[in-house]
Amino acid sequence: MTAKLDRLQLITTFLAVAERRSLSAAARALGTTQPTVSRRLRDLEQLLNARLATRSTHRFDLTAEGEELQRRAVAWADAWNEWEDALKVSAGLPKGKLSLIGPHAYGHAFLMDAVRLFRERYPQVEVELRLTDRPVDIVGQACDCWIRVGSSADQSLHVRPIGRMRRVLVASTAFAARHRVRAPEDLSSLPFVGLIPYVMDRLPMHTQDQTERRTVPIRTPFTTDGLLASYRAMLEGLGIAASARWLCGPDIASGRVKRILPKWELEPIAIEAVSVAGRFRPARINAFIDVLCEVMAGVEGFDPA
Repeated sequence: MTAKLDRLQLITTFLAVAERRSLSAAARALGTTQPTVSRRLRDLEQLLNARLATRSTHRFDLTAEGEELQRRAVAWADAWNEWEDALKVSAGLPKGKLSLIGPHAYGHAFLMDAVRLFRERYPQVEVELRLTDRPVDIVGQACDCWIRVGSSADQSLHVRPIGRMRRVLVASTAFAARHRVRAPEDLSSLPFVGLIPYVMDRLPMHTQDQTERRTVPIRTPFTTDGLLASYRAMLEGLGIAASARWLCGPDIASGRVKRILPKWELEPIAIEAVSVAGRFRPARINAFIDVLCEVMAGVEGFDPA
């Protein structure tokens, strides 16, 4: 029994190193030390009588034997995890630790609601939520699930669509009073608040009834990668901004903000749950995404997938 448990630990360690190409990153993901990871890797090589990787100060590369073991070990680990998770579910509820990453504004507005509801339903699951507006390396950052705003064609990722967020053009009441906008073509002469990478130099638009479409060139004298910062800049009169309805709705109702071209909308942005492709996804990940879909279903301007 001990030998089998040792083999499981060795294979798990090897997969962590192979995915991250880093002993230190694997150690962090496994919650252990780099010397321990190095020792386990040596033990596995001795057990198999094969060199699995070449290591130097700055590089870590799998040998042909290491690549073959990774391919076989992934399938084996998936089967093991699926069996283990099925037993946990049959015995009760999803367990373990769920590591999430999401954007700041979306995290504050919706992910925290989903986390609260998820924890109420599944108190056995610990949740770690990290917020960033930068692209995420879900393998290198040891992330179970990245809630991403925007879509990608990266085939190495497993993507579960959550839905699409509709966006409108808004400006402060004072800005709107100074600048009359009657048609999409008028936008090119006015300053916009840029939002990396969603609002840059061109703005795809369509009418609410989808009968007309335009792509308008714009200029962005101020640009940020933070949604809340871009919205604050719009409130301060720095330019027109693109905004989700849930964010600008209360300010429009109070008169603080005005819709620009109210018959037009921007192309909606996808909201997706991203995980590593080809790997088993524990029940806790799917359970959280289900809860998030429930939360998002009632959000103004959101179209569920």
